[in-house]
Amino acid sequence: MKTSFALVFIAVTLLLANCKKSDKTVNHINCDGLVTDTAGTNDNGKIYMPNAFTPNSDGINDVSKPLTQNIASLSFTIYDENNNVVFTTSTIGQGWITTAASNTFVKYYYKIQATTTSNHKIGKCGELYKLTCFPANIPKSNFYFEDQLTPFGFTGITNEVLGNCT
Repeated sequence: MKTSFALVFIAVTLLLANCKKSDKTVNHINCDGLVTDTAGTNDNGKIYMPNAFTPNSDGINDVSKPLTQNIASLSFTIYDENNNVVFTTSTIGQGWITTAASNTFVKYYYKIQATTTSNHKIGKCGELYKLTCFPANIPKSNFYFEDQLTPFGFTGITNEVLGNCT
């Protein structure tokens, strides 16, 4: 019995020794501390956030911004892969206007904390893609653009025309 316990102990120790966490692992903070307290209140405040934008100056989906209804105030922040803030605003309707190199896609993270006109809080967070092309490893249907927003959510068809990334 002691021999089998010793062998199991050695095997587990060896497995754990080889199981190292990558030094480059980042715990994304974009969802930390968000509050939503509208449940059961019939509050009609809403935040819609496209998960993709295309800063290619074609006049379609060039800016990354939350689209709101019945929101009194908000804080909108975009983070890069290393949790560095690349954009922040507290002005409703203001978004991130940036440029992008051609044939690229970059993933960012966003955090929105808002107060409704009924004085309740809504928190929203997620991933955001800056695109000048469609990546081969992600289906196009996974991207939601501002021009797809209808009164029923992101149900429209985008007018954005992008090639595939090479």
